[in-house]
Amino acid sequence: WGMMLGEKRRGVESSLEKAMAAGFKNEVKYITKVSKELSEEDRAKFVQVLKTKKGSLPTSPKSLDSTTAKPHVFVLDFPGDVTASQVEMMREEVTAVVGSANATRGDEVVLILNSGGGTVTGYGLAAAQLKRIKAAGLKLTVCVEQVAASGGYMMACVGDHICASPFAVLGSIGVITEQPNVYERLTKEGIVFNTVTAGKFKRTLTPTKKTTKEDVAKLKEDIEQILVLFKEFVASNRPQLDIEKVATGETWFGPDALKRNLCDELVTADDKLLSFREGGCELISVKYQDPKVPKGPLGALLPAGAGG
Repeated sequence: WGMMLGEKRRGVESSLEKAMAAGFKNEVKYITKVSKELSEEDRAKFVQVLKTKKGSLPTSPKSLDSTTAKPHVFVLDFPGDVTASQVEMMREEVTAVVGSANATRGDEVVLILNSGGGTVTGYGLAAAQLKRIKAAGLKLTVCVEQVAASGGYMMACVGDHICASPFAVLGSIGVITEQPNVYERLTKEGIVFNTVTAGKFKRTLTPTKKTTKEDVAKLKEDIEQILVLFKEFVASNRPQLDIEKVATGETWFGPDALKRNLCDELVTADDKLLSFREGGCELISVKYQDPKVPKGPLGALLPAGAGG
């Protein structure tokens, strides 16, 4: 059935393209014939009429299609985990969208986001992938369904417009690192764990090393530097924020997040997509399927991005 429908659709598209081309030629012939019968002054007025909102000078079937076809809204989904492993699929989806979208037609992208954040490197890469959409001249709307915190908000702030469900949680602009330390227990058991390093701060805090004030101070310095980068990134992408007031590690629910400019609108992703459709847009869901990952129950058990 899929093949039959695909062939039928291609046939319809081919017929439509031929009809548009024929209509274009006839329109050009008509305009040319009328212009020849007009004086130079009237011809100038005729051209001005064609340039008004009620009419336009034809150029080519391709450009005509790009201005009259429905704008496309490409919908991506990112249910982020701690390592942002979904970025491996999203980068393929972004590549497909950037290669297919037409900014002139008014195409846009909607990202449905749910993430409590995670690793700096993982979410830094995810945010960079979203920047590719902006670089292609496409408007990006981010819809936060439940949470966009820490690295999740790093992604959200890239959007031109951020929507949040009324009870979604946003913020947590901060950095944290933690780990257990079993040095004392190992010492009691008579176990010595040797670590050989070259470089004064090659190792600071580790689970098996005795904690020193110098190590804690160095690690604190490191995460403070990461926070500076985090704040600069958020502020550059969302200048309407008072970054010093929101970059405290706190989180806020929808209404409070809206007051602090962490989002622009309180609306569910479902209603936002419906508004696009009611506005005459064509919604296209984009989902990458790794050919290396088997489909079915076995594929569902594998982590996102796993494919060998």
